[in-house]
Amino acid sequence: MDWNLNLNFLAAMLAMVNPIGLIPIWYELTGDSSPNIRKRVALMVTGTAFLILLLFLNLGEYILDFFSIDIEVFKIAGGFLLMLTAVSMIQGTATKLKEIHEEGNTDLELAKRRFEKVLVPLSIPMLAGPGALTTVLLYSFRASDVVTYASLSGILFLSYFLLFIVFGFSYLVEKKVDDIVFVGFTRIFGLIVAAIAVQFIIEGLGEVFPHWMEGGSAIDMEEKRVK
Repeated sequence: MDWNLNLNFLAAMLAMVNPIGLIPIWYELTGDSSPNIRKRVALMVTGTAFLILLLFLNLGEYILDFFSIDIEVFKIAGGFLLMLTAVSMIQGTATKLKEIHEEGNTDLELAKRRFEKVLVPLSIPMLAGPGALTTVLLYSFRASDVVTYASLSGILFLSYFLLFIVFGFSYLVEKKVDDIVFVGFTRIFGLIVAAIAVQFIIEGLGEVFPHWMEGGSAIDMEEKRVK
């Protein structure tokens, strides 16, 4: 088992999922509902995103083969998509529903009605959008055996289970913590995602142009000259 790969994937997914940074948006979309309804909606939202990403994690190679896309090119394109996601996280976005009143006889029915409204944009594209799909696909290509695929799937489940816990019990802290705290976490996670994006772009370019970095960086050359 490649522990470095697993830890790297865990850090990437936590940065992409950004459970703390999503609380303000989650509150905007569901804050008017009761805690029981919000927990059911949280399970539906996170479960949907998890299943989508699990499919891409385990079948990513076949998906790219079907569309005749090389992984090297996908790393470069995916890196740019991740960078766009990072920029949006750093800048900050908000979403509001035009209509927030649903009708239903049970909490489950009310939760289903709200889930239909928040599926887009919460599940897609916020939780299972271009950035998360790119991250999952790129890490799936680094897996070399069934054990690694299983461990990555477990990390993916852990990430979204953590998000479910945060969403399901966010009502306990939403009104006690200032919004600036959530904004700060979002900005920090955005910087992490930006660093991951640059890493993917450099790796992709290095594989497409294998000799492009042989000369070394200007910093390394200066350090050698000083020594």
